[in-house]
Amino acid sequence: MTDFTLTENSFIIDGREQPFLCGEIHYFRMPKHNWSKALDLLAESGCNAVAFYIPWFVHEYSEGKFDFHGEFHESNDLHTWLRLTREKGLMAFCRPGPYIYAETTNLGIPVWFTEKYPNANVKAYKNGKYESYGFVPNGAHNHPDFIRAVKRWYEAVCREIRDYQAPNGNIVLFQLCNEIPNEDIDDRNPENLGIGKPDGLYPSFLKERYGSLDMLNKRYHADFISFEYIEPHMLEERNKEQYFEDHLAFYYEYYYPEYFRKLAVIARDNGITVPLVHNAYNPRAISLHYHNKRKNPWLIVGVDCYYSLAGRLGIKELVYFCEFGAEYSRAFLKNVPWVMEQECGYWHDYPAVYGPELYIWNIWTMAAGYKGINMYLFASGENRPGMGFYGTDHNWQAPVDVNGEKNAHFDDIKRSLQDIKDNIDVFLDENRYDIAMGIKNSPGLIWRNISKISSEAYFALRSTGFMPEIRDFEAESLEELKELPALWIVSDSVMEEHVQRKLCDYVKGGGKLILQGAVPYLHETGQPCTLLADELGIKVCPHKDEDCPQQKIVLDGKEYYIGRTVQKFETDPEFIAARAWEGQDPAAAVMPYGKGTVLVLPFRIDMKFYSMTECIRKLLDRIAVKPFVEGNRLLGVIPKKSSRNIILNYHPVEVREMVKLDGRPYDIALAPHSFMIV
Repeated sequence: MTDFTLTENSFIIDGREQPFLCGEIHYFRMPKHNWSKALDLLAESGCNAVAFYIPWFVHEYSEGKFDFHGEFHESNDLHTWLRLTREKGLMAFCRPGPYIYAETTNLGIPVWFTEKYPNANVKAYKNGKYESYGFVPNGAHNHPDFIRAVKRWYEAVCREIRDYQAPNGNIVLFQLCNEIPNEDIDDRNPENLGIGKPDGLYPSFLKERYGSLDMLNKRYHADFISFEYIEPHMLEERNKEQYFEDHLAFYYEYYYPEYFRKLAVIARDNGITVPLVHNAYNPRAISLHYHNKRKNPWLIVGVDCYYSLAGRLGIKELVYFCEFGAEYSRAFLKNVPWVMEQECGYWHDYPAVYGPELYIWNIWTMAAGYKGINMYLFASGENRPGMGFYGTDHNWQAPVDVNGEKNAHFDDIKRSLQDIKDNIDVFLDENRYDIAMGIKNSPGLIWRNISKISSEAYFALRSTGFMPEIRDFEAESLEELKELPALWIVSDSVMEEHVQRKLCDYVKGGGKLILQGAVPYLHETGQPCTLLADELGIKVCPHKDEDCPQQKIVLDGKEYYIGRTVQKFETDPEFIAARAWEGQDPAAAVMPYGKGTVLVLPFRIDMKFYSMTECIRKLLDRIAVKPFVEGNRLLGVIPKKSSRNIILNYHPVEVREMVKLDGRPYDIALAPHSFMIV
């Protein structure tokens, strides 16, 4: 019996909250006689679960012909694999695609499908005609041919695995596809979009979004006579800015939610009863599932975290992947925060991964607020002919090799999981927050500049000693916002009037608002909307965030580098707190409003120098907002509600700093790649 349930904040295993500690092994890339050794090492490392793709192209080797028993190839024996995972006492996390990526040819889509159904390719509209584009060959997610083929695949694989599900078996999670979106982020394929059909995806979306043709024609300065025959390029040609908004709304509020709905129906109709999951391909990609979750609240979304994408493990990578990712997930996904793919190797051989880095990487991830990880890739493999995107080798710098033997960093990973378990009460404790940080919830936010501004602002606050609690400020009620003593909002030029009014009322009632990025001046339709600026007595100018290599702001006679454009605005001179370098244009302002105060910082903050933390601290001091942590430049500090705080050193050398926690000094000395609890 496997006792496994999920709550919004936790994995409940064997009746109590426990971390979900998982490692990924690709049985289909490993000789069958090595499976048992690899699973034994996974269990020895401290994991309680194993994840694995069940590749469509491997098991449906020809259309309608399946091998789940090792008849076509011995490593296709899914049943032996599943029985072994259960015998080893491991929970199983199944990932049957249809897309799996995993450095496989055609990203896991069978060659026979792309050859037989070329019209299902993602298509662009160029020079008056449609042509395949992006990573080709491929399959557009909602294309009828693709869905029919996926339905047959799901029916087959579900039939094989459903009797292994918890509670009687050990399968506890079932993944729907992988790392949405991929190439059809802008698919114009008329067959996929249902052009010409009253119930087609795109016509239905336009009807739902605009209500009437008159409204759509007014927005696009057009004279369309039917929703059914409107193609995306027709709208883009008439109003590119409006089309961009509609394009993001279509894909993230309509297209992808519909795809997940279809997959879920097929899975449930074929006996899958365990939770259905999916992964955002990095922390900012969480934004791509915000609206998906509102239409499909049953979907459990995790996050992929690979620091080697940035080159080396540094403080920015740790804060972005571990801390920002966990916070963003908690606030915007409303399900247990977990890492669906946690780097424990890397698909290239450069940069090399090191055991001590992987140790502190796992520790920091769980300390920051994630409740589970799936270490990817735990065991190396070899690709059969034609299987691998990069050829035969699939080394991945994994802690276990293809023969089921330990590599050098296995012991560091084992040590990290043991230390997490030994301190699990502290690691699972809630973080102690000292400021709230609001992020916008616009569809497809990752494709907007404001997404990067938001993650950079989070890093700036963490560097200054704050522990921000991310909030969905646009969706939350005024009563919910009133509970927050200080609210840092990351904004751009667009903000709906009712949201601007809500922020005014928040400050009027005594709240402290920090408005960073830009003072909004537009409605989402592109029409002027300056309610917030008018209430605060600010005259704002249009703004575009761009590089400005020599730009600095001057505060108390000292110049602080920002390197970005500052939004031009006018206000009462007595409210100006800082000015832009070379000139008298204001760069920051502090103004009273009602019973509260507003700090305006109309520029992007990219932390390049420690001195910027001094600037932020000085400005926030003016509205009496102070961080819980002070003095740490090189050490990470994650404060917990229980008053037990996790101090971390990611550096390859010993670090000693005098750190203040809530005003109390601590002389901290930490060995390389280590942590302590104070």
